[in-house]
Amino acid sequence: MMEDRRSKVDFDVIADRYDLWYENAEGAMYDRLEKKAISKYIPRNVKGMKLLEIGCGTGHWSRFFCEHGFEVTGVDVSERMINIAQNKNVPNASFEIADGRSLPFDDCSFDLAAAITTLEFVDSAELVVHEMVRCTRKPAGKLLIGVLNALARLNRKRQRNPDSLYAEARLFSPRLLKRFLERYGQTTIMTAAFVPARMRHIPLSPLIDMVGRLLHLPYGVFIAAEVRL
Repeated sequence: MMEDRRSKVDFDVIADRYDLWYENAEGAMYDRLEKKAISKYIPRNVKGMKLLEIGCGTGHWSRFFCEHGFEVTGVDVSERMINIAQNKNVPNASFEIADGRSLPFDDCSFDLAAAITTLEFVDSAELVVHEMVRCTRKPAGKLLIGVLNALARLNRKRQRNPDSLYAEARLFSPRLLKRFLERYGQTTIMTAAFVPARMRHIPLSPLIDMVGRLLHLPYGVFIAAEVRL
């Protein structure tokens, strides 16, 4: 019998230390710039809108979406991750264990669906996005996607480490991601999170990131995408 691999990585193992990345200067800066990029695709008036988040993990991005006014339902295959998310008591958010390839929700149940650094680690990104589309209302619904960029030096370095959780990740380039998502609707992408490698230059990141985005450079660590269904 073929193994039922819902995720390429056992996130239960790293759940307790997952949020530590955001507590150091480098992680906090990447987080800031990634959220700035995703914010470009968030509608202005979202009060009362329902957002489904696939691969919500510990609820880090769930809190971000709730702060923008969404009512968030977060799902993840990792029981430990979901337990941590639930213990955070994020206002207007609920969390449950679910497989993104077969979601326990009716068609058109949500206004938006999001997957932030999730598609890289699932067994079938195609099935996950298909389910996201099914659960999002049409027309006028939207997908918000964030992935790690295959062209970024940092991500290539991460993948070369065989003991890293990135070793088996399926990374997307900007061109590949856009081609992959265009079958579902009108797709816009943005490459972001241009952060210098040297720690002493981290404070310059917002300026460097702005220049990188203005010039549409393809090498930022993070790719943000919007799909209008």
